[in-house]
Amino acid sequence: MRRQSSPDLLSRSLGLLMGLAYLGGGIYLVASSQSLGILPTGMFRYALAILLIIYGLFRIYRVVQRFRE
Repeated sequence: MRRQSSPDLLSRSLGLLMGLAYLGGGIYLVASSQSLGILPTGMFRYALAILLIIYGLFRIYRVVQRFRE
C-alpha cells in the first residue's frame, strides 16, 4: 500500500467533511420543527432537504471511491 501525500489526504478529508455537512443539513431540515424565519417552509423545505441528502451521499460516495484508488 502506498503512502498518501499530505495535500491528497487533506483534500479527501475535506471532501468527506463536506459530504457529511450536506447530509447533516438535509437531515436537519427534515427533522427540525422550527424555521426561525430563516429556513424555507412547506414543500420547498422537503425538496431542498432531499436534494441536500442526495448530494451529500454522492459526495461521500466519490470520496470513498477515491480512497480505493
